[in-house]
Amino acid sequence: MATDGGRFYRVFENLDELVSVVETARGVLVSGSCVVPRGHVLDLLDDLREALPAEMEEAHAILEQRTDILVTAEDAARRMVEEARAEAAQVRAEAQDEAEQGLALARGQAESMLAAARTESQALAQQGRADFERAVTAGQREHDRLVSEMDVHQSAHSEAERLLADSSHRAAATLAEASARADRVSAEADEYVEGKLAEFAATLTRTLRSVEAGRGKLRERQPPVAREPGPEPYDQDSQPYPG
Repeated sequence: MATDGGRFYRVFENLDELVSVVETARGVLVSGSCVVPRGHVLDLLDDLREALPAEMEEAHAILEQRTDILVTAEDAARRMVEEARAEAAQVRAEAQDEAEQGLALARGQAESMLAAARTESQALAQQGRADFERAVTAGQREHDRLVSEMDVHQSAHSEAERLLADSSHRAAATLAEASARADRVSAEADEYVEGKLAEFAATLTRTLRSVEAGRGKLRERQPPVAREPGPEPYDQDSQPYPG
């Protein structure tokens, strides 16, 4: 078997001989063509084909498979991107569901607290009105009793007026205390709801940041894809997440 150096020597030798055959061939009148010995030229071409190294045939086969290799690599990269997008969408959906559930729970607790505050406020108001009415009634009765007695001194009348005034003041104080307590309970309920909503907003923000970090790690694990030189493809998922 001939060595690689001998093969290359045969290649150049056959090429030189082919050039010589064409240059020395008999020309055709009124034409740029020439007449060459077909058998001799074919023998030179066959010998030239056999002298070519096997690596050239392998390189030719690889070039033919180049398109298939690129298509396979692009399909694998596309599948990885689609899987990463699906996983990110699932994480976002789970985070949104968790946030909505937490918000619904906070709303339910706030509504329960507001309902309890309204109930307590109404009860206190009713109690205050009842105390006021009882005090007024008692004062009026005492006033009537004192006035109806002819032998009671004027001081009794004054005492009755004082009792009536004291009763009115006590009833008004009871109503004011009930109203203040109701306002305080309502303010505490609003503050509790605001705190819960702030906690859920912070949880949602941390979850979205975790999703963005996961997407970045997925992009870092993607292998480089061999492709034709040209402009970089635009990937809208590679853009920074707004907010």
